[in-house]
Amino acid sequence: MRMYWVRHGVTAWNEEGRFQGKQDIPLNPRGREQARRVGEAFGARSLDHVYASPLSRARETAEAVACRLGLSVELLPRAAEIDHGEWEGLLAADVARRWPELLRRWHEMPQDVQMPGETGESLEDVLCRAKDALEHIRSRGGDEVLLVAHDAVLKVLLCHLLEMPLSGFWKFQLGNGSITVLEERSGGWRFSVIGDMCHMGDAFVREEQKGL
Repeated sequence: MRMYWVRHGVTAWNEEGRFQGKQDIPLNPRGREQARRVGEAFGARSLDHVYASPLSRARETAEAVACRLGLSVELLPRAAEIDHGEWEGLLAADVARRWPELLRRWHEMPQDVQMPGETGESLEDVLCRAKDALEHIRSRGGDEVLLVAHDAVLKVLLCHLLEMPLSGFWKFQLGNGSITVLEERSGGWRFSVIGDMCHMGDAFVREEQKGL
């Protein structure tokens, strides 16, 4: 199986530096353009299945690919973004003012952080459900499949499949609309591309986002 992972296109909250998590923030005009370019990048592929987080920013990005190929999008609730709890909707500067120590730990020891509030998740929580989503995709089969998801979901899966601890979470920078390619072989998963942005016009530029 060859699998393609795509991070959704950009939203207004991404650009503003707000933590969005489980909030259903749609693509903004630039994000829709990114989704269109992702669709073009896959226009010549022959995909068997397209999967996405149910959050609209991921679903819309997936639909830009699926519509070109005459496919439907299967929504995977367990591939939704990390729940940032009480941080959701807040600017990074607001979080830094109200939770300075927790934000410091999030940037330095992300594997030890439980997001504040009743619904807040840890990276281990996200990985547990993301692995379930991955196993569902594998169980459905197919030679080439696409998953459109979120920054935290794709990063914890990268750590998992590369046999890295979750402390390596920040070692990856996945831009909006980026493409990661992996293949399952007899010896496990092999990555050929991580976070490619060539289809966006510049292979070397990655925007720093504060609301992550």
